[in-house]
Amino acid sequence: MKFTFTFVFYFMLFSSSIFAQSWTVIPYADVSDENLRIISLYEDSDGNVWGGNAYAGRIVRWNGTVWETFNNSITGMTDNSPWVGKMLQDSSGKMWFCSGDGVATWENGSWINYKTSNSDIPANSASGIIEEDGKLWFTMRKNLASFDGVTWANTVIPDADWNSGGLASMGNGSFFVSMVNGDPVRQFDGTDWEIFSTDNSNINSNYQYHIAKVDDQTFWFGGPSGRGNLYENGVWTPSADITGWSLGFSEYITSIAVNGSKDDVWFSTGDGLFHLKDGVGTEFKSSNSPMTSNEVHTVMLASDGRVWCATENEILIYDEGDISPTRDLTNAGFLKILTNPVQGMVNLTIENNGDPVGRNGLITIYNNVGQPMEILEVTSDQMSIGVDDFLVGKYILQYTDDNVNAVTQFLKQ
Repeated sequence: MKFTFTFVFYFMLFSSSIFAQSWTVIPYADVSDENLRIISLYEDSDGNVWGGNAYAGRIVRWNGTVWETFNNSITGMTDNSPWVGKMLQDSSGKMWFCSGDGVATWENGSWINYKTSNSDIPANSASGIIEEDGKLWFTMRKNLASFDGVTWANTVIPDADWNSGGLASMGNGSFFVSMVNGDPVRQFDGTDWEIFSTDNSNINSNYQYHIAKVDDQTFWFGGPSGRGNLYENGVWTPSADITGWSLGFSEYITSIAVNGSKDDVWFSTGDGLFHLKDGVGTEFKSSNSPMTSNEVHTVMLASDGRVWCATENEILIYDEGDISPTRDLTNAGFLKILTNPVQGMVNLTIENNGDPVGRNGLITIYNNVGQPMEILEVTSDQMSIGVDDFLVGKYILQYTDDNVNAVTQFLKQ
């Protein structure tokens, strides 16, 4: 078995400014000799990264040096080749794994499984897990279950046509529960259940499979057809009304990771990786990143700020890097983009303190991983450059001639 990283770096150096981003690509063959497809990722308090396999009850772990595989003979998740989904490290340090064959735990090298055959859990299929008020809470088919370390308790989700999915705490004993197959989102206050559907709220679809918590009153939801929703202080905002949202019908959401605020969120989708930050959406696909498959199953934000995701073929780690301001970036008198953000056209003026631009001037536009998207000769101090075919996101525009190297940036919407 190989335990090596394949590093892929894209970078551009512009005089004293740096546009630097990096991707680390880890083919599954470098993770395990077993047949893999990772659908969940989790970082524990020691910096280990755990991955859950799509079948066969298999789990992998990266300790910073090597990958280790725990196959189903070790994890005990053996019934009908189950998937391994949501993971959690509880306050005592124990790892918990939700699967299609019960709930498994790992602590100091020892595995324990909770199943209907040996415990009071209501179902062997566990989808969501959180820790709240000294208990672990789980969504298990049509149930909200809890475990205090000794006793399992269960609340049946009323009027549920399908199974539960995501789970998030609202504090004070209240929870959000997402459902699958068009069964609407539920809210539970410890006693009563409330349903949020397209019939009684501004939510844009009853198909909301995933939940990510920002704070006790702010949550992101996502599901098929590229539809997401932001819930904030009792108000639903559908993705169509969210600035920068660009996910289309084919881009069903597979997981959500919040980076500290509602305005900095990552979405893995069936057609790439989507980052929505401060009203600007950026999509990463095989066309503008090293990923070899657009099918992204999960996304995770690591403690070091890097973004992990898993596709059909590999695990990838993205380090966004920075665009450092320089005299050229702040010299509005030289490069001026007249309307920014832009849509179909970049309208640019080039001025050099009243002097004509160089005869051999070039304009180069780079995407967010440093790849040149367009190279044009400069023939005038006013130019219009078509960007209809560009993906939504941030771009670098560089002007060079025999004497000048200047850089600015624009946002494509």
